[in-house]
Amino acid sequence: MKTGVRTLDDSSLAEVAREVADVLLGGGICVIPTDTLYGIVALEQFSASVRRIYDIKNRASSMPFIRLIGKVDALSTYTDQKLPASLEGYWPGPLTLIFRGRGEETVAVRFPDTPFLTELFSHVGNTGIIAPSANISGESNIFDCAQLVETFQGLVDLIVCQEEGLRATQASTIVDITQKPWKIVRKGALSVEIDGRDQ
Repeated sequence: MKTGVRTLDDSSLAEVAREVADVLLGGGICVIPTDTLYGIVALEQFSASVRRIYDIKNRASSMPFIRLIGKVDALSTYTDQKLPASLEGYWPGPLTLIFRGRGEETVAVRFPDTPFLTELFSHVGNTGIIAPSANISGESNIFDCAQLVETFQGLVDLIVCQEEGLRATQASTIVDITQKPWKIVRKGALSVEIDGRDQ
């Protein structure tokens, strides 16, 4: 597989988002910047692509991936739970919430906040993007474009490098709201206060 490499900046945002969307809508896989780390992404409707990401990352299939959504309304695709009022102010942002899922035990969802991802969702529509971190499971996160290319060349269709670097150098904070009291599973890029108003 030949892997394309693009640089993302303000002037190229719309063009690169359209190119990523075309790859994803064709069942391809991309490495892109998110509001936290670089992610290796595919549309969840393409099960073969999702399986490829498991293989690329050398990740156990029993470990589900985080999904990115483009608007809060998309939550209803995955869960009967609503976004709790006390957490509304954190979305969009680097907060991943674990909900009670449909057809699976739980589902981890994030509504990211970057102009690039907003533009990308305007092209792919109201569908979830599978988006684990762009690294090999168990290895360090990758922030350098050259290392991204070295790691994923020939394995994905397109790599997008952010010219000015990532907004954050930590993964998202993860909160499990499937049971009470809620539990902070991972402390990450966002500091979250859980005050129990919705619990």
